[in-house]
Parts: sequence; C-alpha cells; structure tokens
Amino acid sequence: MGPPRSIIYLQALESLTGRGLPPDPRPFLFVAMAALLFAGPYLVTRRVVGLRDAYIAGTVVLLASVVAWVFWHTTGHGAFLVDGFSAPSTGGGGHHHDQSTVALVLDHFVVEPVEGIVKIIELSAIAIFVTLLWRDPAIIPEGDRSRADAGEGADS
Repeated sequence: MGPPRSIIYLQALESLTGRGLPPDPRPFLFVAMAALLFAGPYLVTRRVVGLRDAYIAGTVVLLASVVAWVFWHTTGHGAFLVDGFSAPSTGGGGHHHDQSTVALVLDHFVVEPVEGIVKIIELSAIAIFVTLLWRDPAIIPEGDRSRADAGEGADS
C-alpha cells in the first residue's frame, strides 16, 4: 500500500464514488498508522515523548487497527459508506459475512492467512506494550520497583 499507491488511489476516489463504489480508507489509514509507529521511537530518543506515553500511544494505535479491521469486515467491506451497496464475498470459498463476529474473524484467519499473521503480530505488539507499561523499570517509580519485582504490579 504505502504513500505512492495512496496518492494514485486518492486521485481515483472521485471515479469510484461516482460509480456507487465505496471508498476504501484503508491505504490512508495504513500509512498514517505506520507513520505514527515509526515516529514513536524517534520521538522517544529525542525526549519529545516519554516512554509511558509512547507505550500507551503504541497500544492505542495497534488496538485501533485491530478494532478497525474487525469493523471493516463485519460491516461488509465499506458497504456502510455507500447507500444500497452490498459487498461481494472476498477471498474465495467459505467466506461469508452472515456469521457471528468471532466466526467471521476466524474465517479471515483461514481464508486470508496474511491478514491473520498481521493481526497476530499486532496483538503480540499490544501485549508487549502493555507488559512494558506495567513492568519497564525505566517508567516505574523508584518506590514501586520492589513491589513490581515481587510480582505485585505498580498500581497496588
């Protein structure tokens, strides 16, 4: 996807909406998400953003990506953006949107394994950010470090 493809897509947007096809905001959102995630370490190393805020921002950005992915697929691939549009099934056999959200997500993991791998990586990164937020000695106040080392967590 990336910036060059986003520019081309932006130019074609008017044509798509004029034919009753829903616009696909995903290329623009992917570029924005990547920019935020790549900016994080840069901003932390320049002391513009603190570690705690960076961990929270990383968690929020990745969680938003997962939630948006589920929303996109449960609402018919953008069908909500154009009145009367019904998205065709994608990905080949067995891919239907008249199932529960959990079944739909699991179906996407099987039918479109690259999406599944990306979502597993994003969920893993969320778990890492949350763990760092909770356990990173660089952001735990000095008085709470002994409790964190004992497994009690910084909030107790």
